[in-house]
Amino acid sequence: MKNRMLMVVTALGLAMSLVGCKSDCRTACEKKQECMSSGLDVAQCTTKCEQKAKEDKDFSSQAQECSQCVKSRTCSETLKQCWDDCITVVGI
Repeated sequence: MKNRMLMVVTALGLAMSLVGCKSDCRTACEKKQECMSSGLDVAQCTTKCEQKAKEDKDFSSQAQECSQCVKSRTCSETLKQCWDDCITVVGI
């Protein structure tokens, strides 16, 4: 269960750095830190995610979808409802 949450949170942080003032990746990384890995370096996670998103349009789209999914959800809701959108993104 913790591994799933970590993956979802990572994906969420990554995805959030691409949207609005806060990137899809940043949002996903922050959610991952909040729900799965309190010691996560959000800045490093975001940078890694953004680099991959620049290189891979499919990943960028996945990050955006993940970010949108996790935005206003609790950690348990994120795991239940955003797993499909975030699994690739949080696993980077």
